[in-house]
Amino acid sequence: MVPRARSEIAFFLIFILILSPVTSVSLNASGPADDTGAAGQQTVPYTITLFSPRSKEIHSDQITDQVNARNGDVLLATSFGLSTFNGTWSTRHINRNNISQGLMDDFITAVEYDHAGNLWIGYSGGIQIFNGVYYQSIRDQQLLKETRILDLQRWNNDMWVATGHAGIHRYRDGKWTWFQPMTKDGPGFYEVDSMALDSASNSLVIATVNEGLWIVRSPDDPVHFDPIAGKDDAFGQMQHVRRDPLGGVYFYNPSAIVHFDNVSGFHEVLATSDLTMEQISINDITAGSDGSLYIATDDGMYIWCDGALYRHLNRFEGMGTSEVVRTINVDAKNRVWFATQGHVGYYLDNTYPGDRVPIELVTTVPTTVPVTSVKDTPAPAVQPVVTVTTPSPDSASLMNIFAQITDPITRAISVVAKKFGVNIFS
Repeated sequence: MVPRARSEIAFFLIFILILSPVTSVSLNASGPADDTGAAGQQTVPYTITLFSPRSKEIHSDQITDQVNARNGDVLLATSFGLSTFNGTWSTRHINRNNISQGLMDDFITAVEYDHAGNLWIGYSGGIQIFNGVYYQSIRDQQLLKETRILDLQRWNNDMWVATGHAGIHRYRDGKWTWFQPMTKDGPGFYEVDSMALDSASNSLVIATVNEGLWIVRSPDDPVHFDPIAGKDDAFGQMQHVRRDPLGGVYFYNPSAIVHFDNVSGFHEVLATSDLTMEQISINDITAGSDGSLYIATDDGMYIWCDGALYRHLNRFEGMGTSEVVRTINVDAKNRVWFATQGHVGYYLDNTYPGDRVPIELVTTVPTTVPVTSVKDTPAPAVQPVVTVTTPSPDSASLMNIFAQITDPITRAISVVAKKFGVNIFS
């Protein structure tokens, strides 16, 4: 009798849910409308916009870096070209006939604007500098001791370049300087994982692959690389660094996040156990201008605010069809960009009323490039960059629509059924 009763309950629950009205979710997925405005209208607390990798949108869901332009464009470095979003998408690709008029490679490792507005693009085999007209290539090992570019970071008027196992280079006023690892005045590390600026102290903070955490407090000669956590220290186990727009930096590894600044040093922020009792890994983080911390995990995106969990979003809330968020970043309009397997998208919180802090904008792109000491500088030419530009589609794919409709129904059935002691999906 018990199995029959449970079957009848399960059938009843499914019948009710099927008859209940369901709103189809298209490209823009909204959060629950739980806030009411002055006019009595409900305010959606957040929206999520998704894009599927294809020729008319971004061309890859493997995002390696992101940078903001002053005109509001968002540039995403991917494994298949450099994609730009300004309401519509365009993507630049390799130009095999003339690399002065297109990318050196489709797989991009880093992007950054310099103080003059030139776009630096890093690859596994060198750097290109784009001045708005043509691309200038740097592949000379007299300038770059290793051409594998790991990270790019603008610091005042300088560009700092992390290269393979060769430590760090600095470009200043047309001159390249290599800080040779393990020398008297050089850094005590070979391979950089990531770099970030502490805007409060105007310092460059560095996370390495195997040699702990370091800081450079002045970009001027003589440059000093000071260790702040050894590789055997607890904080030295932090593997990656990200900028905090409010000052200081965040370090993280798969299980924890800490904050660092020059005044108070290290401060533990959270461990994964503060987010959930599930076993999860932190894949990436980014800090918002309102003080929020956005955390990409293999269980969706977590938002940490004022020392507590503010929101958890996964595929049930419109993050796509995969639970694993691989990369995350914030643009100048405070859109939180994320990438999962199968989708690139952004999350926008519509409820935060506070003032915003600018996110590293750049100057207008000039018509000439002031870089010298480069052997293969091409002559100026009109830019026939290969682009694909189309309006954003109005709806997601049928598969995405189906998943976004059925996933909440499935979860609701499961939750209600468990209250009756029924496991209808076993």
